[in-house]
Amino acid sequence: MARKPKPCVEDGCGLPKVRWSAKWCGWHWAARQPIETQVHAALWRREQVPPDQHRARVPQREWPEGWRWCSGCQSMVPLWYCQGSRCRACASRASHGQHIQRTYGLSQEEYDAMLAWQKGRCYICRKTPRGNRRLAVDHDHNTGQVRGLLCANDEWGCNRAVLGVIQDLEMARRVVAYYEMTPLERMRAGERFA
Repeated sequence: MARKPKPCVEDGCGLPKVRWSAKWCGWHWAARQPIETQVHAALWRREQVPPDQHRARVPQREWPEGWRWCSGCQSMVPLWYCQGSRCRACASRASHGQHIQRTYGLSQEEYDAMLAWQKGRCYICRKTPRGNRRLAVDHDHNTGQVRGLLCANDEWGCNRAVLGVIQDLEMARRVVAYYEMTPLERMRAGERFA
């Protein structure tokens, strides 16, 4: 006989815990994940529905109490996880997609492909973003040319801390040289400062 799953620990939730979470239902688990993980989950939900069965709208009378339809992920979503007429993940994805298209001329598909190619990590430090931060679209401020995706922490992220300081290729080479052999080691070795 199969055991009944334990309920989510969130007050008033009542949904069963999912097997990959020790405490939460799938929705409360997702809400605690980085935004890209939430978006990935929404895309997975959408893929579970055959394209010929996708629905733009579901009449409100068909919504279970406390839930609403999200046409982005083709799912019924708890009201607390909604933002406007979509789930948080689909609303965030749509807003982000419009922003990167308008600002950088980069389509959502190109961004997604680059994010997948970089395995969801910053190209320089290889860390994944935390919380609801996304990787920043790094670009040349003079030409507008997109270069890649970097961590976006305003103070210490690679997009700000590294590329906000390094102005050209020669400066980047000096940074590498600095790490290969420190200035103190070079001085002690009798190297001239150039």
